[in-house]
Amino acid sequence: MKHKFIDMHCDTISELYYRKRENKPYSLYENELDIDIKRLQSGGAYIQCFAMFTYLPKVESAFKYADTLTDLYYEELEKNKEYIAPVLCAADIDKNEAAGKISALLTLEEGECCEGSAEKLKHFYDRGARMMNITWNFKNSLGHPNHVDVNNGSVSPDMENGLTEKGKEIVAYMVDLGMIVDVSHASDKTFYDVADIVKGPFIASHSNCRELCGHTRNLTDDMIRIVAEHGGVSGLNYCPAFIKTGADYITADDFADHVLHFIKVGGEDVVGLGSDFDGINSKKLQVRDPSYLPMLWDTLVKRGLTEEQADKVFYKNVKRVFTDIIK
Repeated sequence: MKHKFIDMHCDTISELYYRKRENKPYSLYENELDIDIKRLQSGGAYIQCFAMFTYLPKVESAFKYADTLTDLYYEELEKNKEYIAPVLCAADIDKNEAAGKISALLTLEEGECCEGSAEKLKHFYDRGARMMNITWNFKNSLGHPNHVDVNNGSVSPDMENGLTEKGKEIVAYMVDLGMIVDVSHASDKTFYDVADIVKGPFIASHSNCRELCGHTRNLTDDMIRIVAEHGGVSGLNYCPAFIKTGADYITADDFADHVLHFIKVGGEDVVGLGSDFDGINSKKLQVRDPSYLPMLWDTLVKRGLTEEQADKVFYKNVKRVFTDIIK
């Protein structure tokens, strides 16, 4: 049986754009990627967040590139408007569901897409963006990620470098606009800087538990408690490297381990889903696309969650945060 879910992060629009740019077939409705509308429907999708991911080293203007991705996002929503519709305010979520449609939420992955400009951030807000993370894996005008060794891919925490002064201004402006501040990919210091500025909820859209898997893309127990204290939520990331170090195959039980740890540390309101589909290697996953999510729901209940708690993980926690922020 399928169960409603909200997924806070995927890179599907970027993958469709790469295909469009190379004159290859592309379609949000049905494709060979991790996410398409048919499999979202099969899995019970309630809201799917679509990231406009911008890889800084390969773009001349992060602003223009993210804007081009936004064009494609709306083109695909228009082509498929009988199945999916955008969310611009909280009321749209229930309105879309009543019309039998999946809700789509536009997010920005790589804070440099606003190029340190409140006006450019407002441009994306006016186009429907309701969430933005501070950094991807590169320092930008807003702040810092954790240390990444480009030679061997190793990562280590950065407790020295956080938000820039411009970053602090932009985060405060996001709060004023009603945009969700996302700390996934941010350095440890950036996380704490955001927690100092944002008095209400903020999120880590696709980050797991560092206690279970030591990668610095994951949250420490202290961070999980702080997200919980703010009324925020962290989205379970399905990336194998952030679930279980060195594993060749990731099961639904491996996912459940992180969910249960989130709940143990921060309570049952702190965890949701943030797949990172189409940005990860899904071939190593038992839950390898949205149509497999009923398996995860069943696994969570078998591992001791009540059906209400499983629903909180699947959609209720994230909906609460979205409704609180994007009025």
